[in-house]
This record gives sequence, C-alpha cells and structure tokens, in this order.
Amino acid sequence: MFFHLDREHRKVALENLHLAFGKEKSEEELIAIARKTFENLGMMAVEFFRIPKMDVEAFKKRVTIEGLEEALRLLAKGKGTLLLLAHFGNWEMMGIMSKLIGSSIMVIAKPMKKNERMDQYITEIRNAAGLEVVSSIKASRIVMKALSKNRVVGILIDQRAKRSEGIWADFFGKKAPTTPSLAVLAMKTGAPVVPVFMVRNGFGKHRLIIQNPLELVHTGDIKKDVEANTQLFNHTLESMIRRYPDQWFWVHRRWERKKRVSQR
Repeated sequence: MFFHLDREHRKVALENLHLAFGKEKSEEELIAIARKTFENLGMMAVEFFRIPKMDVEAFKKRVTIEGLEEALRLLAKGKGTLLLLAHFGNWEMMGIMSKLIGSSIMVIAKPMKKNERMDQYITEIRNAAGLEVVSSIKASRIVMKALSKNRVVGILIDQRAKRSEGIWADFFGKKAPTTPSLAVLAMKTGAPVVPVFMVRNGFGKHRLIIQNPLELVHTGDIKKDVEANTQLFNHTLESMIRRYPDQWFWVHRRWERKKRVSQR
C-alpha cells in the first residue's frame, strides 16, 4: 500500500536503485526490488512493536543464527568487538543478540531531533531488546571506554555523513560521504570489526549472519588507512546488498541530498 501511496519515498528508492543497478537490471526488476523493500519495511514495523515481549527462545524460533560461536571467541580476547551494522533486513531485531551473549550491546544512533517523543519511544523498545543506545553526538569517548571493558558496540555505517565530516568512499561505483568513526575506533582500540546482518527469510523468519572479522589496513599512514578501511566497510555492505537487494533501506538518500529548486 505504501509503495503506491508514498510517492516521495518511492521516488527516492527508485532513484537510488537506478544509481546502483541501472546498468545491470531492467526497469521491471528495479520496480520489483523497490516494492519488496516497502514490503520488508512494513513487516519490520509490525515486528518492531513485538520486540519487548520477545525472549531468547522466541528469538531462536524465528531466527537462524550463523557465526555466533566465532564471535564469542573474539570477546574472549578482551578487546571488545565493533559490529559493522546497516539498515538491512530487520536490523532492529538484532538487538536481541544482547540476550544471547548475556550482556547489553551498545549502539550509536542519531537522535530524532524533530520528534523527541518518538525518539524516546523507539529508544525504550531498543532498551527492552537489551541495547544501550548512545547518541552519536560526542560518542567516541563512551565507545572507547566500553571497548576497554570488553563490550560489544554496534555502528551503522550506511547513512549519509556530513560533507565536512565524512569520507568520500565508493559505494556502487559512486562516491558517497561515509562516516569514518568505525575505522577510527577500530584503529585506535584494536577491537575487531565484525559485519552482522539480519536477512529476512520468508514471512516471520530471519537469518542472523555474523561474518568473520575484517582484515583492516595498517600501513602507518593514519589518514590513508582510515580512508582504505572505510572503503572496505562500504564494499562489505555493497557485497551483501548485491546478494539481497530488496533487504536494504533504499528510501534513504544515501548519495546526495534532495536538490533544492532555486526560486527566481
């Protein structure tokens, strides 16, 4: 329904899909992906409000988990773990992972300044899942302290960063301003970076894919290393999107802001 009614976000999704796959897929294929994207978001909205009542057993019935044992072995090394996250599948349900490992997971999130009540409500549901939500504003020290205590910290890397703060890294063959925070924190702390994705696997079923830690670039040139590792993160996400193109959040203007029409 919203695919047909929400013209603005449908337009954004199709524009993004043309940027990413315009030379690889037909118009019919792009529309089909956009429609599936809206379907996923609709199902996710319903599932989101059920999270507070979901325990570990209910989670395991709905979600097939891959790679958890290796992730737990990383925690045994005592450096903490950084999770490379994205708005993929039902990313909100990943919060239940904290109950699986027996410790709350810290996530960095941008506050919804335009709707503080909604921001508070969403934060409450995330807290119920077992997450500790920290504002992205001046979060670096908090994250470093958490990692020093061997905690797990998740950072979403697929939102458009500010031009003045982001690194222009390749994403589907087009430069996109990308947050360097994950690369900077990983290089400063030595914490491994583990990509984690929740993939929808039919109605009400999911796969939680915990990948192996990424091999980061360390040449001694900090600026170039941050750029190279940020590029690595974008390529990791792009690879996953290519496998499951209808699972990503195409309704966000990832590459550029909406162009303003100049008034004459």
